[in-house]
Amino acid sequence: MRHLALTGISKESIDDLEIKRVRTFELRSAHNIPIVFAADVGDEVFVTDTSRHDLAIGTTGVLARVRNKTISMQKVSHRVGDFYEEREVMSARVQLELREHTCRLRGIEDEGPGKIIAVEIAEVCYYEGR
Repeated sequence: MRHLALTGISKESIDDLEIKRVRTFELRSAHNIPIVFAADVGDEVFVTDTSRHDLAIGTTGVLARVRNKTISMQKVSHRVGDFYEEREVMSARVQLELREHTCRLRGIEDEGPGKIIAVEIAEVCYYEGR
Protein backbone atom coordinates (compact mmCIF):
# COMPACT_ATOMS: atom_id res chain seq x y z
CA MET A 1 0.00 0.00 0.00
CA ARG A 2 1.20 3.53 -0.83
CA HIS A 3 1.83 5.95 2.06
CA LEU A 4 3.26 9.46 2.36
CA ALA A 5 6.54 9.64 4.29
CA LEU A 6 7.66 12.05 7.03
CA THR A 7 11.45 11.88 7.07
CA GLY A 8 14.21 13.14 9.33
CA ILE A 9 12.08 12.94 12.49
CA SER A 10 14.26 12.52 15.58
CA LYS A 11 14.61 9.00 16.98
CA GLU A 12 13.58 10.30 20.44
CA SER A 13 10.31 11.67 19.00
CA ILE A 14 9.53 8.39 17.25
CA ASP A 15 10.30 6.47 20.46
CA ASP A 16 7.94 8.82 22.33
CA LEU A 17 5.21 8.11 19.76
CA GLU A 18 5.73 4.36 20.26
CA ILE A 19 5.44 4.70 24.05
CA LYS A 20 2.50 7.16 24.22
CA ARG A 21 0.80 5.95 20.99
CA VAL A 22 -0.41 9.52 20.23
CA ARG A 23 1.89 12.52 19.76
CA THR A 24 1.77 15.95 18.16
CA PHE A 25 4.74 16.97 16.02
CA GLU A 26 5.57 20.54 15.02
CA LEU A 27 7.32 20.44 11.67
CA ARG A 28 9.26 23.33 10.16
CA SER A 29 11.40 21.52 7.62
CA ALA A 30 10.57 22.40 4.05
CA HIS A 31 10.61 18.76 2.92
CA ASN A 32 7.92 17.64 5.42
CA ILE A 33 5.41 20.52 5.10
CA PRO A 34 4.17 19.39 1.61
CA ILE A 35 3.50 15.96 3.13
CA VAL A 36 1.23 17.52 5.77
CA PHE A 37 -0.55 19.52 3.03
CA ALA A 38 -1.15 16.34 1.02
CA ALA A 39 -2.18 14.09 3.92
CA ASP A 40 -5.80 14.07 5.02
CA VAL A 41 -7.09 13.32 8.50
CA GLY A 42 -7.38 9.53 8.70
CA ASP A 43 -4.55 8.85 6.25
CA GLU A 44 -1.64 6.70 7.35
CA VAL A 45 1.91 8.04 6.99
CA PHE A 46 5.31 6.37 7.29
CA VAL A 47 7.55 8.10 9.87
CA THR A 48 11.31 7.57 9.92
CA ASP A 49 14.43 9.17 11.36
CA THR A 50 16.27 8.68 8.08
CA SER A 51 16.68 11.84 5.98
CA ARG A 52 14.83 12.13 2.69
CA HIS A 53 18.07 11.83 0.70
CA ASP A 54 19.16 8.64 2.52
CA LEU A 55 15.91 6.66 2.07
CA ALA A 56 16.55 3.27 0.55
CA ILE A 57 14.77 -0.05 0.20
CA GLY A 58 14.87 -1.71 3.64
CA THR A 59 14.78 1.54 5.67
CA THR A 60 12.69 1.04 8.81
CA GLY A 61 10.19 3.31 10.52
CA VAL A 62 6.70 3.32 12.01
CA LEU A 63 3.25 3.66 10.50
CA ALA A 64 0.97 6.30 12.03
CA ARG A 65 -2.53 7.65 11.33
CA VAL A 66 -3.10 11.41 11.02
CA ARG A 67 -5.58 12.46 13.73
CA ASN A 68 -5.34 16.23 13.27
CA LYS A 69 -3.31 18.76 11.32
CA THR A 70 -2.88 22.53 11.13
CA ILE A 71 -0.71 24.76 8.97
CA SER A 72 0.22 28.18 10.31
CA MET A 73 2.34 31.20 9.49
CA GLN A 74 4.29 32.89 12.26
CA LYS A 75 5.87 36.32 12.07
CA VAL A 76 9.40 36.37 13.38
CA SER A 77 11.36 39.56 13.88
CA HIS A 78 14.95 40.02 14.86
CA ARG A 79 17.18 43.00 15.40
CA VAL A 80 20.66 43.66 14.09
CA GLY A 81 21.89 46.97 15.51
CA ASP A 82 19.23 49.55 14.70
CA PHE A 83 17.76 47.47 11.91
CA TYR A 84 14.67 45.28 12.48
CA GLU A 85 13.77 42.55 10.06
CA GLU A 86 10.47 40.72 9.99
CA ARG A 87 9.81 37.50 8.14
CA GLU A 88 7.19 34.80 8.07
CA VAL A 89 7.86 31.16 8.87
CA MET A 90 5.49 28.37 7.91
CA SER A 91 5.03 25.48 10.31
CA ALA A 92 2.80 22.44 10.41
CA ARG A 93 1.44 20.67 13.48
CA VAL A 94 0.32 17.12 12.94
CA GLN A 95 -1.08 14.77 15.57
CA LEU A 96 -0.22 11.15 14.85
CA GLU A 97 -1.55 7.91 16.31
CA LEU A 98 0.70 4.85 16.13
CA ARG A 99 -0.60 2.03 13.91
CA GLU A 100 2.40 -0.32 13.40
CA HIS A 101 5.63 -0.40 15.43
CA THR A 102 8.08 -1.49 12.74
CA CYS A 103 7.72 -1.25 8.98
CA ARG A 104 10.27 -1.61 6.21
CA LEU A 105 10.36 0.21 2.85
CA ARG A 106 9.70 -1.86 -0.26
CA GLY A 107 9.46 0.98 -2.77
CA ILE A 108 10.01 4.75 -3.01
CA GLU A 109 8.39 7.43 -5.22
CA ASP A 110 10.26 10.72 -4.83
CA GLU A 111 8.83 13.55 -6.92
CA GLY A 112 11.82 15.82 -6.20
CA PRO A 113 12.59 18.79 -3.93
CA GLY A 114 9.53 20.55 -2.54
CA LYS A 115 7.25 17.69 -3.58
CA ILE A 116 5.80 14.75 -1.71
CA ILE A 117 7.54 11.45 -1.20
CA ALA A 118 5.43 8.30 -1.24
CA VAL A 119 6.57 4.86 -0.15
CA GLU A 120 5.46 1.26 -0.35
CA ILE A 121 5.91 -0.49 3.01
CA ALA A 122 5.73 -3.93 4.55
CA GLU A 123 5.12 -4.74 8.21
CA VAL A 124 8.09 -6.39 9.92
CA CYS A 125 7.27 -9.42 12.05
CA TYR A 126 9.42 -9.87 15.13
CA TYR A 127 10.31 -13.43 14.21
CA GLU A 128 11.78 -12.40 10.82
CA GLY A 129 15.53 -12.53 10.39
CA ARG A 130 17.19 -9.35 9.19
